[in-house]
Amino acid sequence: MSAETVEYDRYRVMVEASPAAILIVGSDGLVRYANRETEHMFGYAREELIGRSVDLLTPAVVQRRHAAYRRFFYADPSRRRMGVGREIKARRRDGGEFPVEIGLAPLATAHELMVTATILDMSRRREVERALTASVAELERANERLGQFAYVASLDLQQPLNEIAAQSTRLDAAMAAGCCDEIAQASAHMRCAAVRGRKLVGDLLIYARTIYGDQQLEALDLREEVQFSLAALAQSIEAGATRLEVDIPAAAFVGDRAQFACLMQNIVANAVKYRKPGRPAEVTIAATLEQGAIRLSIVDKGVGFEQDFAQRIFEPFSRPESDVEYAGTGIELAICKSIADRHGWEIEVESQPGDGTAFRLAIPALFAPSM
Repeated sequence: MSAETVEYDRYRVMVEASPAAILIVGSDGLVRYANRETEHMFGYAREELIGRSVDLLTPAVVQRRHAAYRRFFYADPSRRRMGVGREIKARRRDGGEFPVEIGLAPLATAHELMVTATILDMSRRREVERALTASVAELERANERLGQFAYVASLDLQQPLNEIAAQSTRLDAAMAAGCCDEIAQASAHMRCAAVRGRKLVGDLLIYARTIYGDQQLEALDLREEVQFSLAALAQSIEAGATRLEVDIPAAAFVGDRAQFACLMQNIVANAVKYRKPGRPAEVTIAATLEQGAIRLSIVDKGVGFEQDFAQRIFEPFSRPESDVEYAGTGIELAICKSIADRHGWEIEVESQPGDGTAFRLAIPALFAPSM
């Protein structure tokens, strides 16, 4: 066996073992050789490719121009890389298209000038790049939300702190004067301000965790999770003499159980809180399955608000205008929006003054068991 034959066999073994698809194409555009990875990447047996046009492996929209591309290459044959900085695609046997990077190199033989094409499937890398881009965008949005939130939170925190400081001065004066009634009132006001501040700090921590905290994602049963969420509100539902209707189909989804419960509880508690004065709250929780998504709605017949406010209702410490003073820190619905965003769920709200409010969520369904 000659040294030339040994070298050729070694080269052939290397080409066959390559993780990239390698084609040798003649100046007529016909495939002369295809390695094993080409079969795996494109779904053709190499016998089906050899002797056929390389255009077979290009998308239909490119095929008409591909012959011109080949002429340009042969007019100035040189090593080139394609698909770097811009996306180009190849086509599999089943018609599926995928992003590739291609290295071209001229191959001179005694009979003609051919081209060696080395093809890398970039599908996985593009997925990673898209995921990284989405993660960076989400982190930027989270930082923006947290920055806005920190500014507004600092203003809202000042209110109970200022109240405590003012009542402390009042308490000192009352103690110096020996006025027991004044002492009791100042003490009560200080206690209320402290409780309000503690509740605000607690809600701020919850909100921050929904932005940056870890999620424990698992498959959840929609009916079970809604019932679980409502059980924790039993006392407030009963106190508001709430008329509650629940119509939930059998369906599953992926989510963090504690965060889903928090979302449901905040929206339902909001409905109970903003009921019409002197009337029981009326809340309907329903869901339908549409095109692989759970459409969950929580509808009440409470006081409602102007629809123009719907864009701000999910901002921290935003409250609709009302003649009635309602309890709460004003961050509950911001927590709901943050939870929905972290899960990739859509959430929106519709409302009219006096006609109530409807919160609607779109949650990807894991599966929907047959009834």
